[in-house]
Amino acid sequence: MNIKYTIDSDTGLMRLQFKKNVLDPLDNKDIFEKYILPIMAMNENFCLTGSLSLKMLGFEPMDNVGDFDLALMNTFTEDEYNNIKNFFQLHDSKEGYEFSERGNIPVNRFDPKAHMWQLRKSWEEEVNEELGRSRRFKLDIFNDEMIRVKDTIVVHYGDFPIRLVHPSITLSYRMRYALDTRSSTTYKYWLKMKEFMDSAKSYYTNIKAISQMYARVHEHNANVEGNQKKIDYIRGLIDRRNHNMDDFFSKVFEETLDPFTLLIEKERDQYLNNK
Repeated sequence: MNIKYTIDSDTGLMRLQFKKNVLDPLDNKDIFEKYILPIMAMNENFCLTGSLSLKMLGFEPMDNVGDFDLALMNTFTEDEYNNIKNFFQLHDSKEGYEFSERGNIPVNRFDPKAHMWQLRKSWEEEVNEELGRSRRFKLDIFNDEMIRVKDTIVVHYGDFPIRLVHPSITLSYRMRYALDTRSSTTYKYWLKMKEFMDSAKSYYTNIKAISQMYARVHEHNANVEGNQKKIDYIRGLIDRRNHNMDDFFSKVFEETLDPFTLLIEKERDQYLNNK
C-alpha cells in the first residue's frame, strides 16, 4: 500500500497521503515533479490517469513510464492549452509548419473536439564536464470523456493534492484497446489485460482497502465539521459498497473480504513463499 492517513494539526481534517519516497524507483521522477505536477497545478480539471496513476496507487510495480497521461473533468479551452504549451515550451505533436519570409514557423492546430492532445518536450542535459544526455517526455491529455468527481481519488503528494482517475476507468480503457483489432497496440494491451485478469483478486483486495480509507477520510472530516446528515449518508454508502464487494467476492472467489480472511490469506502466502 502506497498511501497512508495524515491529519492537519491546525484543522483536524484528515487526508490521504502518498508515502515518502513512493516515486524513488521511477526513472523520470524529476520530470514528474518539475513539469507534470506544475501543469496539474495550473488547471484544477486535470486528473492523473494511465500507468503512472496505477503505479502510484500500488496496482503495478513502480518503474519506468513511457508517457504521462492526464484526463479532464471539464472542457479544455484553447487559452488553457496555449498557456501550458507556451509556459513550459512544449511542442504539439500535431502542430504543422508553414513557410514565410522568416522561415518555417509553427502553426497552431488546436482542435477542441480532438480525441487527445499530445505535447512533447526534449532537451540536452549536462551530466558532468565531459558527458551530457538527451531528455524527453510526452504528455497525453485525453478528451474522450469528462471524468466525474465521484470517479476520482485525491491523494496528497507532499503538500500537493493529486486527483487520480479511479483505477476501474483507467483499466477499462486498456480493455477497450485490447478488444479493438483496428489498432496496432491491440496485442500489447491484450497481454496486459490477460496478465491482469489472471491475478485480478489482488486488484479487488487493494481497491476495497483504498475505498475504505477514502470513505474513512470523508467520515472523519464530516465529524469534524459536525455535519450529521453527511455522516449518515457516508456511513450508508460505506455499508452498501461493502455489501456489494462482499457479494462479488462470494460469487467469484467463493469467499468474503472480512479482516480475518485477509489476515489468514496473508499468513498463508507468507508461509508458501518461505517454503
